[in-house]
Amino acid sequence: MKIYTTLKTVPILTLLCWAGLVRGQDIHFSHIHASPTLLNPAMNGLFNGDLRFIANYRSQWETFTNGFRTMMGSADMKVARVGVYDFIGAGLQVFSDKAGDLDFTTTSVGLSVSMIKSLDHRDDHFIAFGIQNNFVTNRVDYTNVVAFQSLQNLDGSVGDESSFWDLNAGLSWFYAFDRYSFVYFGASYFHINDPNVSLLRDNRSGLNQVPRLFRKLVFHGGADFDINWAFKLKPSFIFVDQGPHQEVTVGSFLKFNYERLARSKAKNAVYFGLWFRWYLESDVRGIAAFVTALRFDLKRTFITFSFDTNVSKLFAASSGAGGPELSVIHSIDLHRSKRRNSKIKCPSF
Repeated sequence: MKIYTTLKTVPILTLLCWAGLVRGQDIHFSHIHASPTLLNPAMNGLFNGDLRFIANYRSQWETFTNGFRTMMGSADMKVARVGVYDFIGAGLQVFSDKAGDLDFTTTSVGLSVSMIKSLDHRDDHFIAFGIQNNFVTNRVDYTNVVAFQSLQNLDGSVGDESSFWDLNAGLSWFYAFDRYSFVYFGASYFHINDPNVSLLRDNRSGLNQVPRLFRKLVFHGGADFDINWAFKLKPSFIFVDQGPHQEVTVGSFLKFNYERLARSKAKNAVYFGLWFRWYLESDVRGIAAFVTALRFDLKRTFITFSFDTNVSKLFAASSGAGGPELSVIHSIDLHRSKRRNSKIKCPSF
């Protein structure tokens, strides 16, 4: 997108300043199961295994504009046991998001610590608390802006980069009925410290407001239970409230464990998923998109591909194509022999 102006008295600085006052929304991925540590810091270390690696890629709105491209990588693990049943988790998370012709880029590096507490001393009922510290950088490329006033004449009052510290926290609870069935719920709160995200270097613009991120509240949950000997249902939901924006996503995976047909002990399975996403704005409400997903479990590696089909008012411009998403999760057992006698029945997302 190139910006043209025919009025020399309306400098590009004004546009940039007021754009900076519009509080944005955070990145997010469509399939909930593939980015648990982004969803809630309490999810770090909450899985079956000792070490977990996650990679995600998403693009959106590429059909009618230079859209969004989001990449995330994370690693989390159980760091240490506390007593017999409790343990400490930790994780490292990195993501990069690039949007638009000005290549507005957000890069974040975060470190999380979680405490997972047993509620029944049977390794199947837990509550977890997590804290996440992020160092975030925003960067914009002005070289694609075309205007009559040169950016060099703005006295250095607008920068092309800003950095800030961001604090997030979360709680989660889960209960495993048996080895294969469980239910979980969680809540997380983001941008607790109300970070300043301005690109302005001083107050010479005359603006009294300081652009900050809207704080974000997330509620999420899900379950996993058998339908019969070969099929399982994995329903899940997420509710996000950030400033004037509210969003609800509800749906489910249907898991087919085809290895059971051959009476094999290999943990291979295929999933078919469908979710609906609603927006709950104060003046506009309705279904924004539906998400179809296909997932393969190959022992301890989970590969998921999903696609958003847009059904909102942007349908005509986007031709219904919201965007594809790909994720890979791999977990490792580092101390398998020690875990045989005390294996925590964590949820498998």
